Amino acid sequence: MAGNVIYANTRQLDQIAKLLEGYPKDAVRIMNNVLSRTADTVRVEAGRQIPKVFGAPQKEIKSALNSKQRKVKTVMGASGTGSVSVVVLGRPLTITRFQHVPTSPVKKNKGGKKRNVQPMVKIYSEKGRLPLGPVRGTDGKNNKVFLAPVKNGTEERYLFAVRNGPKKYRVLRSLSVPQMVTNEGVGTVIVDKVNEAIMKRLTHELDRTFGNLGTNLAKGAG
Repeated sequence: MAGNVIYANTRQLDQIAKLLEGYPKDAVRIMNNVLSRTADTVRVEAGRQIPKVFGAPQKEIKSALNSKQRKVKTVMGASGTGSVSVVVLGRPLTITRFQHVPTSPVKKNKGGKKRNVQPMVKIYSEKGRLPLGPVRGTDGKNNKVFLAPVKNGTEERYLFAVRNGPKKYRVLRSLSVPQMVTNEGVGTVIVDKVNEAIMKRLTHELDRTFGNLGTNLAKGAG
């Protein structure tokens, strides 16, 4: 696996392409449906598998993959004949996509003072929550990490940030979905699921269009 690519190699795809040479319209429709199912499988399995290795909950991964900044696309034959490559695109996630404390800014007590709460974040599940900050800013100083309010439409969220001046701050980011998807502990499982999904969808499409062709080919391959 490359930095953001999952390779799902299935020998039958080349065989199917040759069988359908005389049916170009059917071939295009079938392959498009297979590629669409492949991308859907990566999205679903990314949400399931990433939280087993990393500290990002399933809902956060699903939310990230549904945003405009990230997408999953499939490429036929990019790594050789009869192959499907799944490219996962996206920028690094904000720290608050991962399990963290505090989840909202610490409020002042009756005396007008704030409790000193150390920000903690879990990036890798096996390492647990680790201290976040201080972080060096553009001013060269080690600055405390804090939760900054950010409005997204009508919704107000809080993102970990560090000050870069009196009125400026920089939102902190960590790993990207592509980095997590191609992690060995995540990617190998996704590849297996993708290969399985491709063959199931291919069998279904061939059966629907040409009788029991898909089922018969699957039996012959077994």
